[in-house]
Amino acid sequence: MSKQEIDAKGRWVVLDTTQDGVSLLAVGADNHPGISPRNWLDERTRTVLLDKLRTALSSGQAFDGIVRYGASEFSVVAKPVVSPDGKQIVGAYGIFDHPGHPVPQAPLLGTWQWRVHKQTGKNVGEDSSLWDANLFDIYGIDPATVESKRGPAGEWLAKLISTKDRDTIKLVIDSGISVNNRSRHLLSYEIVYGYGSPNPGKKQIAMSARAYDDPDYPEAIMLRGFSREVDSPTKVITPGLSPVSAGLVTEALFALAADRAFAAIDMQQEATFRTSNRWADFGLQPDFEGNLAALAHPDDKFGIEHHLAEAAAGRVGPESSTSVRLRTTAELWQEFAVAVAPIGSTAGHSRYLMMSLVPAGKGE
Repeated sequence: MSKQEIDAKGRWVVLDTTQDGVSLLAVGADNHPGISPRNWLDERTRTVLLDKLRTALSSGQAFDGIVRYGASEFSVVAKPVVSPDGKQIVGAYGIFDHPGHPVPQAPLLGTWQWRVHKQTGKNVGEDSSLWDANLFDIYGIDPATVESKRGPAGEWLAKLISTKDRDTIKLVIDSGISVNNRSRHLLSYEIVYGYGSPNPGKKQIAMSARAYDDPDYPEAIMLRGFSREVDSPTKVITPGLSPVSAGLVTEALFALAADRAFAAIDMQQEATFRTSNRWADFGLQPDFEGNLAALAHPDDKFGIEHHLAEAAAGRVGPESSTSVRLRTTAELWQEFAVAVAPIGSTAGHSRYLMMSLVPAGKGE
């Protein structure tokens, strides 16, 4: 059966850029997995709209005017999607219809950029993370409430991505930074909309992302892309990536007892990227994303750091435990029995660890 070419008249078309050119992400409410617009859009759409979108992608100039096709005239809008710093065109969107016909509201496309070190994945520069106004709207966040110098990325993973997708997105992003193959990657995940508001909700997001060189920071790469709300999960495409399976996170949880708090740790970035519900129940800082050792009692800090390092190296497993006193939100020291399990490994070493904590009494 031959493919059915897409007539996009009266529907917004969304394109992104790849290492090979441009790809089609959406026509109206229909999402597509980065297919060729030249091969899938019909002749009229290609002639009337696609050429104007390509011009917007190459020049950064928007178009709003009349285009003739045969004996017909069409009103055409084509706009570039530009990174928050204005330095990179990451996509384009547009629509065409007969002049005077009402058209649907344009899709909300939010752009972002994130500068990270090529080896460690840590943020580089005071302006390492930037969002545009549309992305704040998509997440339901007032920009004035974001105080971190890292921008909203400082809270994005631990607070703004739903728990069910957090592990997968973390591991895919880390793999993308490590591989750094300049390919375009498509992700889809659920977010918490209006985090911190009295009535937060959920949204499904589709993201297009690529890595670019940053001439001002040769040791880093600049990840750029845009996100949009979708009705349901879209196809995930991550060419060349081999992320640690998110299923291993669950396996690590099952390797530990169930009546305790859990924390997932990135040893390379010295960060906590997931905590369980019981974490806050035990008086620890909710949505904690820092270095766990920073919460430890000064007399216990070396011990917990050593235990985590031994676990990462595969020299101790979940059957071994240690104790540590952690600072609670009440500024008291709570003692925990700690056990650690690896989340995957490479050559016997694990970058990600899952830690269980069982309250063992309070210290001074």
